[in-house]
Amino acid sequence: MVIVYGGYSRIRDYLDSLKPALYSYNSMIRPTGYYLKPVHKVYYRTTGGRSKVYEYYGRYWWRIEGQGSRRRLIYVGREKPPSLPDPPVTGLEGVKLIVDGKDVVLDCTSYKRIEHILSGLHVEILE
Repeated sequence: MVIVYGGYSRIRDYLDSLKPALYSYNSMIRPTGYYLKPVHKVYYRTTGGRSKVYEYYGRYWWRIEGQGSRRRLIYVGREKPPSLPDPPVTGLEGVKLIVDGKDVVLDCTSYKRIEHILSGLHVEILE
């Protein structure tokens, strides 16, 4: 495991730079009834009362059902429905991290995958 001090803001900035392409893609596929979500967040409260956020980056497909206030999203899976065009590449696919305030904790595989985004930040290897 690796902790990157101040890494969360760098990852958020990178993801923010990708949002226009993701919004455009979701607008394009909206008539098909599908929606692409690039990150899945799980919120966890520790016994000490602190909260942690686990973030999983990838391609999470949802189907939109209903209209207006009765609209809801139904999880379809991680595989792209065959009728849809290829989504934009984010470079974050497969990355798993734990958000601890402004810092992030990642496994070594995830860190290697996004090392270029986190370059220049203080990194510490955890036992």
